[in-house]
Amino acid sequence: MIKIRVALLEMKPRLRDMLTDVIAREQDMQLIDFEVGTLGQPPRNEPDVMVREIDNPLDCGIATRLLHQVPRARLLMVADTGEQAVLYELHPRRQVFLNVSIDQVIHAIRYGLPGDTGWSGTNDRPGHE
Repeated sequence: MIKIRVALLEMKPRLRDMLTDVIAREQDMQLIDFEVGTLGQPPRNEPDVMVREIDNPLDCGIATRLLHQVPRARLLMVADTGEQAVLYELHPRRQVFLNVSIDQVIHAIRYGLPGDTGWSGTNDRPGHE
C-alpha cells in the first residue's frame, strides 16, 4: 500500500500532538520529517501533504513559498484558532489548441484559459490523462 507522506510544519505542541496521534492511526498515512530547504535547493524527503498552523490561512505568501519548494505537495494551512483551514495546491494545466489561430494565441496571453469563446481543444492536467 502506498502511504500518504505527511509533514507537520511550524505548529503549537497541542495541535502537533493531536495530529500526530490521529495520523498514526491512519493506515494509509505516515508522518515524515521534513525541513524546508533554502531556495534553489531541492528539499529532501518530499511530503505529499504539508500541514502548517498559521494566524491567517488566507494569506497566501507562505503558501506560495512552501509550494515553490515542494510543487507536487498539497498544503493545508490551519488557523491557530482552529476555526478555518485552507488547502493550497499547484496544478499544472495543459490546454491543447487544435488548429490554433493567432486570435487564440492572443486570447491565451491575455486571459490564460479559454472560457466559453468556442475554442476547440481539450483541457487536462499533465499526468492525469
